[in-house]
Amino acid sequence: MDPRVRHTPERDATTLFQDQAETLADPALRQLFLAYDTAHDLDADDPRIDDLARRIVEATRQRYGPGEMPELGTASEIPGLIQSTVNAASPAWQRLDTLIRRQLEA
Repeated sequence: MDPRVRHTPERDATTLFQDQAETLADPALRQLFLAYDTAHDLDADDPRIDDLARRIVEATRQRYGPGEMPELGTASEIPGLIQSTVNAASPAWQRLDTLIRRQLEA
């Protein structure tokens, strides 16, 4: 996003929804979303979570390139609210989020 553009919750939400729509339009990425959904019921220690995290990180790096991932305004609480709600729904999703973040920071 252009750094000159003023961040607002509405603009950030629109950016998130547009990115999500673009991602879901790609069949390979859509399969990752389905795998993520399926992981909801896995045990948090299931090794398939490790593999899924690796695949998501690989796809994320291919989509956005090397370096830092695109970010919303630093004051935006939207991504954190969404992720904390998702993580609360499933211990497996919480572990998956932790693994993805750790690998993206490496």
